[in-house]
Amino acid sequence: MLQRWFGTKAHTRLHYLTLLFFVIGMVCSKFLMSMGLLLGSLNLLLEADFKTYYRRLKENRLVHLLLLFYFLFWLSLLWSDNWKEGFDQLRRFTSLLLIPIIISARPLPTARKIEGLWSFFLGALLLTSLVNSISYHFFAEQLHLVDIREMSLFGSHIRFGILIGLGLSFALFRMQKQKWYVLLAFWFLFYTLDSQALSGVLTVVLVLLGHAISFLLNRRKWGWVVGLGSVCIALLSALVYYLAQPIETRETCPPNPIQMAQAWQKRSTLPFDGQDLRGQVLASTVERFVLSKNGCAAASGIAALSQEEIRWIELGFADIREAQGGLGARLFGLRYQLHHSNNPNDHSLLERIEYWRNATSLIADHWLIGVGIGDLTDQMQSRYEERGSQLRPDRRLRPHNYYLTTWLNLGIFGLCIFVGLLLLFIKRQLQYRQVQGILIGLTFILTLFIEDGLETQMGLTIFAFFFAFYSRRVVHSTFL
Repeated sequence: MLQRWFGTKAHTRLHYLTLLFFVIGMVCSKFLMSMGLLLGSLNLLLEADFKTYYRRLKENRLVHLLLLFYFLFWLSLLWSDNWKEGFDQLRRFTSLLLIPIIISARPLPTARKIEGLWSFFLGALLLTSLVNSISYHFFAEQLHLVDIREMSLFGSHIRFGILIGLGLSFALFRMQKQKWYVLLAFWFLFYTLDSQALSGVLTVVLVLLGHAISFLLNRRKWGWVVGLGSVCIALLSALVYYLAQPIETRETCPPNPIQMAQAWQKRSTLPFDGQDLRGQVLASTVERFVLSKNGCAAASGIAALSQEEIRWIELGFADIREAQGGLGARLFGLRYQLHHSNNPNDHSLLERIEYWRNATSLIADHWLIGVGIGDLTDQMQSRYEERGSQLRPDRRLRPHNYYLTTWLNLGIFGLCIFVGLLLLFIKRQLQYRQVQGILIGLTFILTLFIEDGLETQMGLTIFAFFFAFYSRRVVHSTFL
């Protein structure tokens, strides 16, 4: 219909605008993601070439499985008691239905247009990452940014970290023709290390390894591939060894909490018997920080602190090594958690382990068909109570492992469909020799072990968009 008024390419241009809304929106704007869904759906309805849409969708087996996975959630309502929660979850899953249809029902853009899409994607990542970094490092106090995870102002720091890693991959591809993309690649690397998002670090490591192996295999450097694998094994072993080492502090004098409290009140406005800005017990934060410097847990230890260190303690840093930032600080934090696991609250790794224990306990009773999409939250909360979990009520969350979440929602059959979907995606990328698609698929497979990637609009859009886009052969996405 629009072709009569705006020419023969009207629907093609609207479709491309829809794709632009998705690639920019999943970086920084829920509004653009929603507009992409609306515009893409209206464009298909107005073009009304339903016979061609059906033929294209029929040819795409990956989309078939994805749509089957979506409709299993509707089926799970049959054994859900909380239909209100179930329909609310299904409303969020609209992206998983519409985005694959919107993208697969029409041809992919030309190679030049696809490059344009990724240019907008990289531009959005660069701009938002700069805003995030500047805001956190120069205006944190004015913006009330306490934790490094709050550095991501436009959405989840986990999902944004993954997007930065994928952006690094696009930048590495473009470095072959335009050398200045090395600057963008270095910035994405720096941002990942600075933000301390483990999903982002995992994605970046995967991207760097994938590009290195692709480069070596293409040039038949088998010995180098073996050497690279050996280095990776050695580094992984060193990491495991580092995390396994207990953290020891040395007391240089008898502790004196009364003196320490009096000295603290002279240096800070936060009450010593209160909480730091992260909600942790301040007295414990102060003592741990002083001891991490091999200082004295008394008045002299507080007196030896600089004003910057006082501010770090107020912000909730309980060890000087954590306060120094970067990936090293994140790894040290994980190491501390592993060796001080008596209280999981406010410790991301320990909380996740408790989420997984709670979820697997529930799966043991509902392994066949799950609890249904409407009852997952209620059942998780009930199981926390039954197990007498140490987690505070406000920290008793969903599984934070999408494989466990899928099993709880849909049962063992739904989990098999989802895993089969991911494996078939990887197989298709190998057939098409699409490095970018392989890295995207492996990123999904690995990061979904430590987060609920499809539980938010941003996560759903990222998954559905890249999955649908790379379900077909993409021009210029071959091995290096």
